[in-house]
Amino acid sequence: MSEAEKREYLKRTPVFRGLSDEELDEIVPLLIERKLRGNTVVFHEGDTASAFYLVKTGRVKIYKVSPDGREQVLAILSDGQIFGDVPTFDGGPYPATAETMDDTKIFLIPREDLLGVVRRHPEIAIKVIAVLGQRLRQALELVRDLSFKQVPHRLAGLLLKLADEYGEETEKGTLINLSLSRQELADIVGTSRETVTRELKKMERNQLLRIDRRYITITDREGLKRWARL
Repeated sequence: MSEAEKREYLKRTPVFRGLSDEELDEIVPLLIERKLRGNTVVFHEGDTASAFYLVKTGRVKIYKVSPDGREQVLAILSDGQIFGDVPTFDGGPYPATAETMDDTKIFLIPREDLLGVVRRHPEIAIKVIAVLGQRLRQALELVRDLSFKQVPHRLAGLLLKLADEYGEETEKGTLINLSLSRQELADIVGTSRETVTRELKKMERNQLLRIDRRYITITDREGLKRWARL
């Protein structure tokens, strides 16, 4: 990727959007591109933080592993989203594991290089803080849902969230343009693959959605909201 293409990419990201070309030209040489196959761990929970990451293409999941080996997915990230951000600033280890979900391209900026840029351009730190605030709200919502909502309501709420983030309007409804396996959905809502499969079939029988292998189209958004008890 040329430096001009990298600059255009940075302009589309929430963290670097709004910077001048001169400011972006200072950041572009710091970007290191990596091409990773699916199911590649970028870093493990507890690793020493060495870099700040951006997703170029593909998907990255952020998750923690319970003592009995179960995954709890905290976030699924795609084009333009950042990860590895908290320890980049506080100097601690990575608080969760990051792993690609399919063939993925990422950019990384070494920690010390990014801190130097932030010192010269504090507005970048403000934007990172905004992203961290959004992540905190999402984490609190996840804790609330896992604590107080039953699986059918959590799953319906997740589908609505994914529709907002990845939805494409079609004649049949809102297509969630994100290929997720039943196990991946289960890891996000904190249940088993069998339970997710059963609940999706119930929703389909109630004409709330249509399933085409790993893709889901929401056909009755208001009905799904009632199912989610929003």
